[in-house]
Amino acid sequence: MGLKEAVGKFSDSVKDLTTLKVTTYTGSLEQALTESGELNWDAFKPTNGKLVLAAATQIAADYDTVNFQSNDASIENLGELLQLHQAAMESALTSRTALIKMFTGLIK
Repeated sequence: MGLKEAVGKFSDSVKDLTTLKVTTYTGSLEQALTESGELNWDAFKPTNGKLVLAAATQIAADYDTVNFQSNDASIENLGELLQLHQAAMESALTSRTALIKMFTGLIK
């Protein structure tokens, strides 16, 4: 691997570490379980079942934020899903912030 590729991979890793994405789906999954009954995260996509996107949030390192909230009337428990999404987002943001602070402390 050359220097250019190494720098690119490092840059992608930093972007992945500092950009937080939270998505909340509702519906039923048809092929998301493995034979042993474990959740197959690679199959957890809207194309593998009857999923509806209820909410999505992306927060960049500089706190630029993009939000999506469904207004689909067919989602029976949308209010609860949005509360779940908010809690997941706050938890992930707290964890990500702590991880970044730990890395910054190691660099110093």
